[in-house]
Amino acid sequence: MKHHLTGLDHPVIAVRDMESARAAYERLGFIVPPRGRHREWGTGNWCIQFANDYLELRGFLQPSSAPQTRELLDFIERREGLMGIAFGTTGAPASHASLADAGLHPRPVKPLTRDFELPEGTVPVSFELCFLPREATPGLMHVVICGHLTPERLRRPEWLKHPNGARRVAGLVGVAIDPASAAGAWLRLFEGVTPTADGLRAEVGDGWMLLLTPEALEQRYPGVTLPPAAEWPCLAAIAIEVEDPKQTRDCLRTHGVGTEAGGRLIIPPEQACGVVLEFAACSPPR
Repeated sequence: MKHHLTGLDHPVIAVRDMESARAAYERLGFIVPPRGRHREWGTGNWCIQFANDYLELRGFLQPSSAPQTRELLDFIERREGLMGIAFGTTGAPASHASLADAGLHPRPVKPLTRDFELPEGTVPVSFELCFLPREATPGLMHVVICGHLTPERLRRPEWLKHPNGARRVAGLVGVAIDPASAAGAWLRLFEGVTPTADGLRAEVGDGWMLLLTPEALEQRYPGVTLPPAAEWPCLAAIAIEVEDPKQTRDCLRTHGVGTEAGGRLIIPPEQACGVVLEFAACSPPR
């Protein structure tokens, strides 16, 4: 377990309007729990929960001097979509020490509190975060190591049963003119880094990441609009694992969303707040 990283904890999707984002993801067949509010940042989120990871839809709520707020505002001025990834860890301080020893210049570990706005009252959810500089994580954008201090407050069984059958975040797909140029940095960060015919692959826990050429990304998602070239290298898509593709297909057809390509069900970015979503069957056991 390199740098004590356990997997893909949650991709972060930047959205301009939180209520519209919630409605969009409910239309895609997700259960969206109550809103959260970051005390330290002035941002808010909807966290679509799975058993061990989640999707975060993050938006702006109130002015703040926190750099994370400025990063979000800068991003949504340009567009909506995937702005980064939080990796899980056995402990943020341990990851920080390991990353520093590897010369990756992690920023100091900081606390974060999300006020979960539940019907019975506000519940604080606590984290320890360690951010990495973008030059250490090519293609992955804003990267944070996320240690959960109150995981028991994060999930309820009724939030995990999505009508579309989604079970977990399986992987992330990014785009780069020259994916191989990221290999050196990725090898310092991750285990299982391997070149592919059209890009680069890495594994973190039971999750994976692909960095593809624009041509390969277009082939994987035919007819889908890519992120602007000025943003490359960047993340473009989230792969969601489902138990029963027929259930997912039926759910998406009911709402008139999605297409099929290469055995995967694809949600284009205009239907998912700027990010491509792909739904595919469960992977075989490792």
